[in-house]
Amino acid sequence: MVRPAAERTLIAAAAVTVAWLCGCAEPRVPSGGPRDTTPPALLYSEPANEAVSFGGEMIRLAFTEYVNRASFERALSITPEPEGPLRLRWRKRRVDIWFEAPLRDSTTYVVALDNNLRDMQSVALKRPITLAFSTGRVIDQGRIRGRALEPMLGRPAAGFDVLAYAIAGDSTAQEPSYRTQTGEDGTFALAYLREGPYFVVVVQDRNRDRKPGPGEAFATAPVSPIVAAPDTSGLRMDWVVSPLDTLAPSLVRVRGVSESRLHARFSEGVSMPAPVPEAWALVDSMSGERMLARAVHVNVRDARSVFLRTEPLREQVYRLVADSALTDSSGNAVAEDAAYFFASASPDTTTLMFTGFLPADSADASALAPHQAPRIAFNGALLDVQFSDLVSAADSAGAAREVRGLTRDGATFTLSFDPPLTADRPVLVTVRAPGDRQRLFTQLFAQMKDRDLGGLSGAALPADPRVMVELLGGNRQVLMSTAVDTSGAFSFARLPQDSYHIRTFLDVNGNGRWDGGQIAPYVAPELITWMEGEMQVRARWDTELADTLRLVAQ
Repeated sequence: MVRPAAERTLIAAAAVTVAWLCGCAEPRVPSGGPRDTTPPALLYSEPANEAVSFGGEMIRLAFTEYVNRASFERALSITPEPEGPLRLRWRKRRVDIWFEAPLRDSTTYVVALDNNLRDMQSVALKRPITLAFSTGRVIDQGRIRGRALEPMLGRPAAGFDVLAYAIAGDSTAQEPSYRTQTGEDGTFALAYLREGPYFVVVVQDRNRDRKPGPGEAFATAPVSPIVAAPDTSGLRMDWVVSPLDTLAPSLVRVRGVSESRLHARFSEGVSMPAPVPEAWALVDSMSGERMLARAVHVNVRDARSVFLRTEPLREQVYRLVADSALTDSSGNAVAEDAAYFFASASPDTTTLMFTGFLPADSADASALAPHQAPRIAFNGALLDVQFSDLVSAADSAGAAREVRGLTRDGATFTLSFDPPLTADRPVLVTVRAPGDRQRLFTQLFAQMKDRDLGGLSGAALPADPRVMVELLGGNRQVLMSTAVDTSGAFSFARLPQDSYHIRTFLDVNGNGRWDGGQIAPYVAPELITWMEGEMQVRARWDTELADTLRLVAQ
């Protein structure tokens, strides 16, 4: 059947409209089929990589698949930074990047897309995409290569920003001149740099401001400055990420749980050398009267929470300043800021309870490793009750043993005995329920027998008394540490049969722990290295490391 001309025209127009909509609509993730694990890749660029004499107003990037546009904007950086904001125009898998102002003459521009770039199924780049073009006749060929490692086991630190600051004379640029990211294997490559010296820092840029910030993990170079040169084949440097931060914990808020119980919340976990309630300044904000704090403890499950027991408070505003002895895990003292709060008039109904024996796996006749100590835990600080009223100990024959409890958080007590706990002297610990003295909790503790223990020995160079060797358990916690002797030898005795990791470092400042240096003023990190893999310790055997641990300056 032949259709009228007008109808044919309408059908053609509809077909064009459908085609246009299909081409311009936001791409969607197809349903069904195998899961996509392939990250997006750059198909081509205009200008091409390492093009010279570029004089255009925009550059074009085409990808092998649709990319998430928001992730593209986060991932994109161009150095040196063009003047004015960039304008992005998308067409399917292609994006045009328009410059608002002309680019600088005779300048190499580096376009980088970091690991934030994702496709429509959230598959991210495994390593950054970098390309360069020049508005002059030559392309800068300076390069800096390296690797970022985490400090405990020396494993790759992936997804960290790498920032290079140009150095001219005695001054260092305030903004990074070049930027890239570490790949899944921790390696990075800064390419197309202007040849010369740079200060290079690795940073976990959590707030994405593309510069080091307080509280962000970082790594400084083992030496500084680092010279960018075309040939980097002979260079292999490691940036070891420092877990230390310089940001002091702060008292975020205080809430009156009851008339005599306060909940103080900190910006990060805190610890205290000892519970000293008198060191907390609790003041009536109207009269200036100092109120009595009677007990304090850190929440065992959340170290950001500290609870205080006080004398009864009225429904009004009070001011609280934390004990200045509180620190975070990096040793930063708490900020001496005051927090104001409105006290509650509710009666306190909190009941002190015994919550268990520690370690948590000590269910039966517990055999503890020599480096372990038995502990007991309560849900709060002991108030109006003495430790000796609740806890007692006896030997296997029923004779009383003296038991002492040392607490740092106010609620968990590390136990020691007289005579000391040994494999041949087990101790039965009895804890009376604070609210019901007739209810008893018991646990038998003993140390592991020598036949169940082994040893580990080896050598480290240089044979310097400042060289420290650390033994790490499966939870990456340092179990023991020792210094090498004059020949570089070290040993760890009486170890439970298990797998262990070893790391060694040069303790330059003598504080007994590895320090990752600092950014400004620059301080080099202490030399560090790790034993590859795990070392298996067997009972009744002294296991010796096959290879010497060597600390080598880079």
